[in-house]
Amino acid sequence: MIGSILIKLKTQQKIRILGNGGETLYSLFLNVLNEENKNLAKEIHDLKSEKPVTISPFLKGVKFSNGYSLISSEEIVTFRITYLKEELLEPIIKGFISLSAKKEPVKLGNGRIFIEKIDMQKSSQANFTSFEEVFSKAKDEEIIALEFYSPTSFRSRGEQKLFPLPELVFSSLLKKWNAFSEIKIPQEIEKEFKKIRVTRFRLKTELVNFSKYKIVGFIGKVVYELPETIDKENKKIINALSDIAFYSGVGYKTTMGMGQTRRLII
Repeated sequence: MIGSILIKLKTQQKIRILGNGGETLYSLFLNVLNEENKNLAKEIHDLKSEKPVTISPFLKGVKFSNGYSLISSEEIVTFRITYLKEELLEPIIKGFISLSAKKEPVKLGNGRIFIEKIDMQKSSQANFTSFEEVFSKAKDEEIIALEFYSPTSFRSRGEQKLFPLPELVFSSLLKKWNAFSEIKIPQEIEKEFKKIRVTRFRLKTELVNFSKYKIVGFIGKVVYELPETIDKENKKIINALSDIAFYSGVGYKTTMGMGQTRRLII
């Protein structure tokens, strides 16, 4: 089982946080997980390869100004955690529920918040599935539309890439899939990614401030076309990879608010 859950926080006073909140929320996530399972928190923090979680930026309740997230006093703010390993769900839920039950404030940036709610109800931001279900339900559709709704960036051979080329997007999804799914996809499919065409896009760049650096990412929508030269089975695999983007994110720094992605119905 893999999934996406929403965490709702309530502020005690006005809070000003650098960037879109992703870096600070990742720190909060690790601190909460550390209280529940120190070894697991350290394992995720120390991973140099693909990580089994993503953390969104603030989704609701925040105003953005001059590179900062501004939150009013007594405000409810929301962010999203996705996980790609089933064993992560229990310690995540237990950790946040435990803090919520204590009704004690938790440090967030330059202020303090309460854990208001852990929301697991199915919605546009929360859901549950499995790699097996995604794979079995995948179709061989030739048109795939993706929305990159938090700044997305790629690092390829030491260089930053700021356009969602098919080989970058689908290679990123393939890495996440093969890292955590028991159904392995042959690496040879990467040859097919280069055949995919971008037919439409509406993108803009956005600068994200982190404590030690800044990263430019793109946000917006892209439509891809899979040509007839890609066979039916490989089309199904590419569709499955597109469907997993909601949980895996795409590109660089997905644990710190970047690369949040979803497939669009067109």
